[in-house]
Amino acid sequence: MKIYSLMLIKNEEDIIASTLQAAAEWSDKLIVLDNGSTDRTWEIVNEMAASDPRIIPFAQDERPFQIGLRALMFDAFKHEMSSDDWWCIRMDADEFYVESPREFLQNIPKRYKQVSKASVDFMITEEDVQEFIFTGNFETDKDNIKYYNPKTWAEVRFLRHSARLTWDIDQFKPSPCGLTYPKQINVLHYQFRSPQQMQKRFEIRQKAREEGCGSFSHEKGSSWKEYLRKRELLTLYDPEQGFQLQGNRNKFNKLHTRIFKSLFTFFGYY
Repeated sequence: MKIYSLMLIKNEEDIIASTLQAAAEWSDKLIVLDNGSTDRTWEIVNEMAASDPRIIPFAQDERPFQIGLRALMFDAFKHEMSSDDWWCIRMDADEFYVESPREFLQNIPKRYKQVSKASVDFMITEEDVQEFIFTGNFETDKDNIKYYNPKTWAEVRFLRHSARLTWDIDQFKPSPCGLTYPKQINVLHYQFRSPQQMQKRFEIRQKAREEGCGSFSHEKGSSWKEYLRKRELLTLYDPEQGFQLQGNRNKFNKLHTRIFKSLFTFFGYY
């Protein structure tokens, strides 16, 4: 079983080394497309690739952001894959897997074609920015990022390879996709890491919206400070107790979809 991970990045110099190191532990190939970074992100990727053959600096592409840009990597490497293999179709630069995806995937019955994540979203609080000095380097700052949303967010992350799969650049993911495995894999999500990073994130996404990108239509704030949350609305991570999760906050893998895909799976469509 191989796992090929597709990573689309832009201006992630504060965290990219940590993410690449962690994802390379379970990825056979970690394929990276840079979407126009103006910091050291792409340089760091190439530096790490020089000593780790699993990391593949695929290309730099400065066209306006869309999730389907990953299709370029998918099309370039799909000839190497078989029905025993898996894609991490979206390896985000701010995500870390709690358990090994390799161990998780290898025991999934063949009838299941997709695996979704349960994202444990860490937040920076209003109190944090008053109490701590953030350096802008994830490894230095992460011990001060201790509060998370107990309601997880579900999205597809892994897809079993099939010769039927095609991926148009305007699509969120390849198709046709089959049944989703009922158990989700837990992911630690650090989309907010320091005031410096949050300011940069805000500017990048505002520009993308102005250019017509529909992926960030939900971000309508007027400042990076609107990413901040109050501690009372979150849960403090306690290593002794683990994560106190309360289920997904979005509806995912709906019943009618499971029934429909079960029928198509029975007749061998997927």
